[in-house]
Amino acid sequence: PIRIKALAAKAAKTWTPIICSTMTRMLFATIAALLGLAAAVTPEELENYFYSTSGLDLSRAEAHMLAMQEADSLTKCGVTVSDIKALAGVLYSTSYIDMSKAEIRQQLLPLAKQHIDPEELKNMWTALYSTSSLDLSKSECKSRSIELTKYRAEPDQVKALYDVLYRSINLPKTQAQSDTLELAAAGCDPKALEASYKASRDLNSAKSSALRANLNGEAKRYAKDGKAYTLAEFQQYYGKDYFLEWLAAPAEKRVANDYKAYTASEFRMFFGSSWESKFIAGLPATQMRIAEDGKIYDIAEFVQYYKDSWQKKWAAAPEVPCKECHAAKEVVV
Repeated sequence: PIRIKALAAKAAKTWTPIICSTMTRMLFATIAALLGLAAAVTPEELENYFYSTSGLDLSRAEAHMLAMQEADSLTKCGVTVSDIKALAGVLYSTSYIDMSKAEIRQQLLPLAKQHIDPEELKNMWTALYSTSSLDLSKSECKSRSIELTKYRAEPDQVKALYDVLYRSINLPKTQAQSDTLELAAAGCDPKALEASYKASRDLNSAKSSALRANLNGEAKRYAKDGKAYTLAEFQQYYGKDYFLEWLAAPAEKRVANDYKAYTASEFRMFFGSSWESKFIAGLPATQMRIAEDGKIYDIAEFVQYYKDSWQKKWAAAPEVPCKECHAAKEVVV
């Protein structure tokens, strides 16, 4: 009896962690499934929002038709009605983008499917519109704030670039504004720009140097061949055409510890001084988007089908979670 008890105790120690581990995995799998269902957008809730006067204010028939068309793609993109409402609030607000109802109807869902963050959009608007910053007109801010947010540009960098160009280098205001918008879209280190210009007094050379220095040279973008390269590599390969090629190229993303993919600039905006180590440690993301045929493809597949026009098609396509984002969740489960 004593030996049997000892064997039973040993078996309990051996199997209990396995049983608990299995139960834990099952529990997480169930939670993940429920969260997946909760994230889905139903045609009914979409229709109600599209019909509402606080939403798109469509007729019931128009709201129903649009909801049936959009529910599947919004679900694939992981966009909820709450996400749509939050973005619409910023787009419609007279304190920010100030779109008309007609503009909202045209632009809201495409922007939501590309995961334009309402708070980032507000911060970018403030950086562009504030009299202590770029002091752009409200009409120009409407398009430029959306454009720069799509590029995942950093509002603080926008302000700092303008200060260097206008106050340190003493460019005319309109030129300083224009150069700031271009450099912010590309990503440019303001301190490197100022230091390089002081050393050379050659603005074009200073820009080139500061663009390479941005994010410590860690940022990459996807060239026409569908492969990711640094800005220095773009400069080396494309020569004088490097800047336009860089602007047309989608940014590389890496998977953070929340199992979502972010650009290098987004890592810095979120993690601050510790961004670089976290970005380097992150798994490179296989980004996915919905093509014109309604199916999901990665960058390599866009390149294969669309050839040299793939970047333009990619920029307009709805964004779905990356392959590694899904895989990372499965590992946790």
